[in-house]
Amino acid sequence: QIKKVYAGGSVGGSTSVGDGSKICLLSDKLSCLLERAGKDLKLDRMGVPLRDMNDENLLAYLDVCVDFIDKGRKKGSFLVHCFAGISRSASIITAYLMRTEHLSQEDALGSLRQSCEFVCPNDGFLHQLKMYEEMGFKVDRASPIYKSFRLKVLGTVLFFLLHLPLPLNLLFFIEHLEFMLSYFSFSSFGNIRDDESAPWDIESRL
Repeated sequence: QIKKVYAGGSVGGSTSVGDGSKICLLSDKLSCLLERAGKDLKLDRMGVPLRDMNDENLLAYLDVCVDFIDKGRKKGSFLVHCFAGISRSASIITAYLMRTEHLSQEDALGSLRQSCEFVCPNDGFLHQLKMYEEMGFKVDRASPIYKSFRLKVLGTVLFFLLHLPLPLNLLFFIEHLEFMLSYFSFSSFGNIRDDESAPWDIESRL
């Protein structure tokens, strides 16, 4: 279900595609929608590889997502969506409200729930949004808050790595190598891609 948060901004899930108003969330139907809307429609899209799990590094993407939304909102309307429209997309919209309206995590989420009562970011995302507030609505990778979080999550990954049998141990390391390296990087922009396979997207209709 797609809900309007405020003028120009909406949040929703990619599974709610039962009618024409939501068909834009299906990548194989997008060309049809664009044709009906007219040749002059411009659609900018950004996808972020973020899973709805407590230990995901949401902070690594908040600034670039908020900046993308801000740019899109100045030129037109935007839609933030994930699989269900409950956790990941809600977390990004909450961060946007926090920065642009200088709201606490609790107040921003409360404001969002006035329009979308079903939103419920997972506990890990809520914790990171609180850190986002404590850092002044900007991810500061030099901050002790961010460094402590990064080391904690990396420690969890390494714990599982060390306690797995050797064959699974190696597979786990290969699968999570990019994830672990991202915690040592001062930039996460290389993890953001513009393709249709991304788990959730921010779309901006200009």
